[in-house]
Amino acid sequence: MQLNDISVFITGGGSGLGAAAAKATAAKGAKVAVFDMNGENAGKIATEVKGVALTGDVADDEQIKTALAKAATAHGTARVHSPSTSQKIR
Repeated sequence: MQLNDISVFITGGGSGLGAAAAKATAAKGAKVAVFDMNGENAGKIATEVKGVALTGDVADDEQIKTALAKAATAHGTARVHSPSTSQKIR
């Protein structure tokens, strides 16, 4: 399956499964937004997949809304979301 020009938003995309998802979807032609709390890691993966790096915390609704808006500006509205984060249960 090809994902040519489909916008993908990956949370936790700076490492581990999220980074793998970013690389795999980009290899299939997707436009990838890499969202992670670690901006440096997000930037490295985004550069590697020719995507956009976004930094923030998935537990913060406003940060997610801002990141989705930035991703939409860069690649169009995300059609796929790949959640690859872990969170503390509060």
